[in-house]
Amino acid sequence: MRLYILGTKAWNSKFCAENGDTIYETRSPKKLFGRTTTVSRIDDRYGHSKSLGKSYLAQFAWKTFRSGRLRFDNKEVRTRSFFKKQGWGLHGRDRVFEIGDYQFRWKLGSGVPETVVARYHPMTLSTRASKPYLEILPGWKNFADDIVVSFVYIEKLVEDD
Repeated sequence: MRLYILGTKAWNSKFCAENGDTIYETRSPKKLFGRTTTVSRIDDRYGHSKSLGKSYLAQFAWKTFRSGRLRFDNKEVRTRSFFKKQGWGLHGRDRVFEIGDYQFRWKLGSGVPETVVARYHPMTLSTRASKPYLEILPGWKNFADDIVVSFVYIEKLVEDD
């Protein structure tokens, strides 16, 4: 499953399927202090675009001098307790988080993980004609909401470094 990112920042973009349908939307209105990012899933309720609706998935309240807050899956937690630091990568320490019985890790640099669940393909100088996309590998599509929410958070972290 490929989700193409239409926008310059993952936290303020649309994530579209290969056929162009918007699947997820992220919004981060500019504020003087304390930006908030909202992640929504766009639902096609009856199989045609006239019946689109939004489902709220998550919200990040970004903080400058302390851990931000994450509202996700009917819980509110500090981002530091949800995304634990582990190991080292090119862009800082990797982030590990748990969903159900599974533990996931976003690699922030080189190295090969044991099991690949999702992969980000950024736009590079050699691929300027193609859009950046997040690839969720077969067998993990049922975790798509969780992967997109965590990806948005990680991309904001990498951008801020």
